[in-house]
Amino acid sequence: MTGRTARGVGVGIEVTDDMIRGVRIHPARDGRLATAAEVPIDGSDAESVLTGMVLLRAELGGSSEPTRVAVFPTGAMLQRSDVTGHSANELKDLRSRMAEHDVTATMLVDDGPRRWLLLVRWDEPRIEHLAAVTTQAGFTDVALEPSPLSIARVAGPDATYVRRLTAPGRAHHAVVSNRLPVAGLSSIVSGRMYPDVDVEAVDLTMEIFDDFMDDVTLAEVLDRIARRVGNDSRTMSGSVEPVLDLAGVSSTSFPDHDVRSVRRQAVALGAAVGAAALAGPIHPLEPIGAGPLPDPVDRPWAVEALEVDHRREPETPRRIERITRRLGWRPSR
Repeated sequence: MTGRTARGVGVGIEVTDDMIRGVRIHPARDGRLATAAEVPIDGSDAESVLTGMVLLRAELGGSSEPTRVAVFPTGAMLQRSDVTGHSANELKDLRSRMAEHDVTATMLVDDGPRRWLLLVRWDEPRIEHLAAVTTQAGFTDVALEPSPLSIARVAGPDATYVRRLTAPGRAHHAVVSNRLPVAGLSSIVSGRMYPDVDVEAVDLTMEIFDDFMDDVTLAEVLDRIARRVGNDSRTMSGSVEPVLDLAGVSSTSFPDHDVRSVRRQAVALGAAVGAAALAGPIHPLEPIGAGPLPDPVDRPWAVEALEVDHRREPETPRRIERITRRLGWRPSR
């Protein structure tokens, strides 16, 4: 990993079909927000995306801090599965079964004593290209994540529903719990200005998401929740300014037309909090089919104790080599 600076410093980027929005956060700045920018793009044109990333980096001051990119294109899907106590082989088996549902990537998330596997379906080649373009533009330590995860991270501990409006009629929404997404899907919203973000805290039964749902069923459940939230909420009409919790610091209020406003930068702010290592333990996104799970040695929950007889002579290089091969050790990247 290259050039990590002090904890609390990072860059967050949101990518939509027609815009790239980015922020840089720093603990010494009021509300953590150091600078913000947005650049229009044509998301279907690779050259336009690269140019936009280069311009965004310049607007953010040529930052070399860790970068998190949040994206959730139309047609993307996110659901979680409880994998608390699962072994590496059990995780591998679950990932294989989810591939039958066109789930293309997974992400491990720790939630107190619970461990969740976020199941993500999106255009994997497009996502991989976006990661490469972001790095090519000069950003450092680039990692990608679903936008609902970014919003959930800063929506506050009581939030149970979030929605992001990205373009006319286009949005995505998600049920969240303990600052983590439970399920998310694209949605259609009419009669609303964009960009905007809705954050709500209503009583929801999370157990209905325990089993994996097909898109039709998931859409019906999320739309039903959205209608209920809309009936109970002033925020859905855009009359209440959302306040995000940036790792214990309330977001600074800016007018809606200001590039730094929460309505414009909510997703980028959540991504930046993750990049700045201010969030809980979230392991990197793992594309399904890209090889085995990360080395179990890197994950304490999967390490088996190795009994060593201290009365024996020191291990020879050959013996040590056998041990490391058995544990699947590899040098840190």
